[in-house]
Amino acid sequence: MTTKSPHLQREANLIQMLDPMSTDWNQALPAPNTTVTSKLAAALDFTRLNTLFENFLQVMDIPIALLDLQGKVLASSRWQRACIQFHRQSEHTLQRCLESDRDLALQLEQGKNYSIYRCRNGLTDCATPIILDGEHIANLFIGQFLLNEPDTAYFTAQAKTAGFNTEDYLSALAEVPIIDESRLPAMLNMLASLALQITELSLTNNRYQHSLQQTELQVQQRTQELTLQNQILSQISEGAELKAVLHNLVTQVEQLHPEMLCSILLLDEDGTTLRHGAAPSLPDAYNQALDGIAIGVGVGSCGTAASTGETVIVADINSHPYWQPYLALAELAKVKACWSQPVKNAQGKVLGTFAIYHHHIAEPSAELLQKIKTYGNLAELAISRSQSNAQIRRLAFYDSLTGLANRRLLEEHLLQAMAASKRSQKFCGLMFIDLDNFKPVNDLYGHKVGDTLLQEVARRLQSAVRQADTVARFGGDEFIVLLRDIDADAQRSRQHMHIVATKIAQELSRPYPLNDNSMHQCACSIGLVLFIGDTDSDELLRQADTAMYQAKKQGQNRPCWYSKA
Repeated sequence: MTTKSPHLQREANLIQMLDPMSTDWNQALPAPNTTVTSKLAAALDFTRLNTLFENFLQVMDIPIALLDLQGKVLASSRWQRACIQFHRQSEHTLQRCLESDRDLALQLEQGKNYSIYRCRNGLTDCATPIILDGEHIANLFIGQFLLNEPDTAYFTAQAKTAGFNTEDYLSALAEVPIIDESRLPAMLNMLASLALQITELSLTNNRYQHSLQQTELQVQQRTQELTLQNQILSQISEGAELKAVLHNLVTQVEQLHPEMLCSILLLDEDGTTLRHGAAPSLPDAYNQALDGIAIGVGVGSCGTAASTGETVIVADINSHPYWQPYLALAELAKVKACWSQPVKNAQGKVLGTFAIYHHHIAEPSAELLQKIKTYGNLAELAISRSQSNAQIRRLAFYDSLTGLANRRLLEEHLLQAMAASKRSQKFCGLMFIDLDNFKPVNDLYGHKVGDTLLQEVARRLQSAVRQADTVARFGGDEFIVLLRDIDADAQRSRQHMHIVATKIAQELSRPYPLNDNSMHQCACSIGLVLFIGDTDSDELLRQADTAMYQAKKQGQNRPCWYSKA
């Protein structure tokens, strides 16, 4: 069963209120041309038309109706009693009425401006086409009138044939007006003009309402996009963690575009591999598989975009050559399309990718591509800000030459170690290390070679201690090693610290290659201090420094414990 649209159903109800017979008549006719009828129904103000038609009936005593191209009533005045109570009630006369409607419509389809039809029931009908935007969409019908005095003998015979009460039937016919045929064209032109004006005004209003709805939707979406941007910018300005900012960005974009699955990948510092950034709607196994993948042309959408710095649109993953090695991954995530936008900073350096996935084959519009670029720009702000903060922290807390902690960070870690030692009652150790025989490197080979040697010293020191321990450059060729939470027993702690110091001395005494293929050997002097709980950090450093000078005096590349004597 076909369900009427709410608009058509509402107008059908209005027609039935004026003339219940129209509904029954409509049901006896074929299904309408839905395209034309829907266009007409969307354009017309049926209430105004019904009022106009009813007023015309009251003035002229002539019924009027708007019919679609199949003869169904769309708007109507009341009908003549002769038609309602008689002609439309008998199967014999009803067929003549429907025949009249169809023949009138057929004549109008042949291009006539108006058509007159003398119904075989004895009354006359008239119709003119309604043309909207050059298309014949309906017919305006006036009818159930006489052109001459009624032939009593004819209608009496018809009453008998159809089974009507003759007296009542002739009484109803006496109510039918007699119209001068010469007046019909003017009447039809006037009514058609009015109906067309109402139709055109209604269509204009309908278009305006549609345009207004579209504008409201655009404003609503733009407002949501601006809200998203403001949220992300606020998070960035407040110094939120990059992971949280990217997760929020992806989540908000997916809420704006429910058909999308979003992903942000970050280009590693080496510039060759991608790391997971944010992709909450993709499977964990998929994200893990992409974490650490090498970039390059043909490495899916994101690997290619990160490598080329260009937007990569893959509308059909299954058939695209970039995705052939990764079809199993695509099947895991149930994705069929992937569009990847490279995220670049102001200098054009690729920082990562902003990708959009779909569960079906899909290609973006130009407008959507522009929005994706905007989302990519937000991701760039977050990533660049995070990198800037990291750079600022490196400059503030790390030695620029070796990458080791500087004095400021060492002080912070030393205070943390003291606090942790107080809680755990475990000993910590401090080593003050000074290179022996380093000055000749700078004097003979220059500071650049000396810097390279110091960088190698830093690498060897870090490899000799735990990740939880701290290695700092104190200045020049002086280094500090902080060993945290060694042991609750002092003797075992001293033993462990001595082992580490001996290992460091051995590592630093190994020859260093110079730029002329020669080797240089540096010994080192190491001062050792063991402490537990709260103490004075400056005093600890002083003690370690004193022990280092004691070690330098005794020579032989041996660590020396601090002693007051």
